[in-house]
Amino acid sequence: MDVDMDSLSKLEEMLKTVDGDKTPSRKELLEMLEQSEMEEEMKENLRGMLSGNVPQLFGSYGSGTYLGILFVLIIFGVLLFFGYKLYKSIKDKELKREEKKKAKQMKKKK
Repeated sequence: MDVDMDSLSKLEEMLKTVDGDKTPSRKELLEMLEQSEMEEEMKENLRGMLSGNVPQLFGSYGSGTYLGILFVLIIFGVLLFFGYKLYKSIKDKELKREEKKKAKQMKKKK
């Protein structure tokens, strides 16, 4: 969805016309939205958000947050596991290289 900056600035101007200290109600916001000259798709999305139908990232409204957190934790765990394996592998290679170097020096001394 492309955002029309001109439409957004018009909507912002409409919001500024409401009393400075008073937050407009949902009904007032919906009325302003109907009066605005925006694309119908954008109006529909804003209307949905004002009515409380905010799209969730994962699943339904209640379990979506928990599912999202679980997903992030699993990804973090996998990255941590492979990062540790990589670190351990590099350290083992360095250790073997050092041992090989020491064994070579011992042979030279004999």
